[in-house]
Amino acid sequence: WHKYGIGSPASNELKGKTVVCVGGGFTSMDVVRCSIREGAERVIMIYRRDEKTIIRNTTYEEYHEAVEEGVEFIFHSAIEEIFDDGEKITNLKMNMFDLVPDPNGGRAQLVKQEDGDFEIEADYLIPAVSQAADLQLLPKEWDIKLTSWGTILTNGKDYMTSKEGVFAGGDCEYGPMTIVHAVKQARRAASVMGRYLYNGGELTLTDDEIMEDHLERLKVYNKKEKITGWMPGIPRQESEKLGVDERKYTQREVNLGFTGEEAIAEAERCMRCYYLSMVAV
Repeated sequence: WHKYGIGSPASNELKGKTVVCVGGGFTSMDVVRCSIREGAERVIMIYRRDEKTIIRNTTYEEYHEAVEEGVEFIFHSAIEEIFDDGEKITNLKMNMFDLVPDPNGGRAQLVKQEDGDFEIEADYLIPAVSQAADLQLLPKEWDIKLTSWGTILTNGKDYMTSKEGVFAGGDCEYGPMTIVHAVKQARRAASVMGRYLYNGGELTLTDDEIMEDHLERLKVYNKKEKITGWMPGIPRQESEKLGVDERKYTQREVNLGFTGEEAIAEAERCMRCYYLSMVAV
């Protein structure tokens, strides 16, 4: 925003304008929610797939907070043509699509609706549709191998690259992921690197790391699982959030966090343990 002077308090660049963002992930959520805060009159997110998918790409909370703040979401849509007046964009020609299930169980296909075209006025169009690893910092003489996706190829378990003694993890290795997954990989890589240096270049995993890999490969954890019966579990703590009217026009933190008591209660919840399954094995 500051690089291009868009939306700065001095310019009021977005005030009263219509901002359209093409995306469906965390970056696009930042775009639309910041546009609201910078005074845009209308903010629209264009997304080719459905509401469930955009929630899966981001979070339930982020999506619904954006809706509360006034962001419009147009699902099953894509831009076909951009119109301008010679200096700036004026309108967007939109296509609408149907999601047709794959009979083989694969990802649903997008099929254009014959009579689904329409136009929307727009002052700004901001694309936030993809991410790619910037690997220019890697010396060419290292000749580090890459995946077909343009990310760094590693051994997967210990995160050693094709160059001896060089490790990689996070988005540059796996592709776009959450910070939780990136930190998880970083912890594993740091653990392996410590033993690698201490043991004279030997790559080893701890028993816990080996067990973790086994559980992930067996897919014993199902995030959609609902615990029912005599022990349904402890409900999740919900942190207090700043009201819509207070947060729409400021940069204040939305999620106000837990109280001390709430934090302890949340930390004491058992997410899912596998002691019984490990004993059975």
